[in-house]
Amino acid sequence: MPNPALEAAYATIPELVEHRERKERIGELHRTVPTADAPEIAAQKVVNEALEEYLRTGVMPADVEARATEAYTASVGAYALRSAVGSLYAGSAHTQTLEALREANAPEILAALGAQLAALLKEARKHTEALGAVRTADEALTEGGKAAAAYTALRALLPTLRDIRSGQWDTLRLGQLTGPGSPYQRAKESGFGDVQDVSDETPRGQFTAMQNQRYTLDHLAWLAHSAAYVPESVEDILAAQDAYETRHSVTDAPPVIDLSPKVVPNPPAPTPKPRPVHGRKSAPADIVNNIF
Repeated sequence: MPNPALEAAYATIPELVEHRERKERIGELHRTVPTADAPEIAAQKVVNEALEEYLRTGVMPADVEARATEAYTASVGAYALRSAVGSLYAGSAHTQTLEALREANAPEILAALGAQLAALLKEARKHTEALGAVRTADEALTEGGKAAAAYTALRALLPTLRDIRSGQWDTLRLGQLTGPGSPYQRAKESGFGDVQDVSDETPRGQFTAMQNQRYTLDHLAWLAHSAAYVPESVEDILAAQDAYETRHSVTDAPPVIDLSPKVVPNPPAPTPKPRPVHGRKSAPADIVNNIF
């Protein structure tokens, strides 16, 4: 059964709209193109009728071969067209192309579902104040008035919420392994794929509802005032879960101490001083200058 929320999201993607229109044209052609026998079968029917006539009358129709050839030729085109249309209508290539298009446009599909969710919760917020503590039909009947009207309005939104979440997980599944323990399955069961602010203050019942995808009126009333979202990927959900679960972790490793040997450069060698020549006096500077 088609998911209305998902179909509405698909309607925002041009490639998927074009694919749907092509499928509708193929369906119309499949309904209008008449069925046809294979050429061999069409020719054989003519031959069988001639043989039946011969057995009944003792006379073989003289034109049986010509009529069989004519039936064969007439059936070739009609049978080829019908076969091609039938293969196109029910072929696996059509389904594979659709899946590939949906996977390629998954971010846009999820964004469209996110817009639907935002619109739904905006409508829900109009009724949560009047709802008060009412959560069941009996409580709504007892309370009456605005509370009963709010209860009715919020209950009418629940199918759409379920469709949005179902479409979310159907889209996140594209291109993923889905067996037990797979990243997709862990993300779906984590409880972190519905709101962005899961914390120690998140009510246990609401967290369990998100883990199990069991959406009630009580959950919708709570969700309307939370940071509800449609995640962009399985990886984002698992990252949010990991960040929450490691929020109090402290590394046990001691601080890193650099024990590598330090290189100390050698001091520069002292410049040698000139040694005086004993037994000889130096000439006065003015005599030296006069000589030169």
